[in-house]
Amino acid sequence: MILFRDGGSVLGVSQTAHSALTGRLAEAWVPRDDLPWDALCTAATVHDVGWAAWEMNPEINPDTDLPYAFYEVPDRSYAEIWTRGTDHAATFGRLVGLLVSRHFARLAGRRDGLRALVDREQGRQAALAAMLGLDAAVLDACSDLLARWDGISLDLCGRREPELDPWPFAPDELTLRFDARELPRGAVETIEVTLAR
Repeated sequence: MILFRDGGSVLGVSQTAHSALTGRLAEAWVPRDDLPWDALCTAATVHDVGWAAWEMNPEINPDTDLPYAFYEVPDRSYAEIWTRGTDHAATFGRLVGLLVSRHFARLAGRRDGLRALVDREQGRQAALAAMLGLDAAVLDACSDLLARWDGISLDLCGRREPELDPWPFAPDELTLRFDARELPRGAVETIEVTLAR
């Protein structure tokens, strides 16, 4: 969950809503012919699919009495979320599964308690990359773009201004909407953000 303050309230945006927003950003981006664009956009849309069950009943941080922010979730729960996520992402296609797995490994590499899962995913990645015959430079470019879209979406969901210079989108203006819930279990509001060149 992505948490932010709005006046005196704390609001939360689910990881799955953030993931869908990431997909919208990907689809609006100026496409690159040298990358497997459709699979990359799908990976952006579903990269947090593993969070769906957790978001329906989020684990509460005892220090705040609010759901954990996504980066605070304890390693055991985080491993369960991402095990589901990488397995579920693979059902969208081998390349989608590979890209989501690489995204996870990039994030989880910062957590010592996830070494076994990172090792599992790196094995999956090697097998899929060999099977698909994709060049490492193409995979790295896809991973970099997925991380960029993820970062922009996290900024928007956290009510921060993303860095968009130079303008990366095909349209000159982009209006995006996502839901945020007042916490601990309050009303849901739709947030609208317009990005313009």
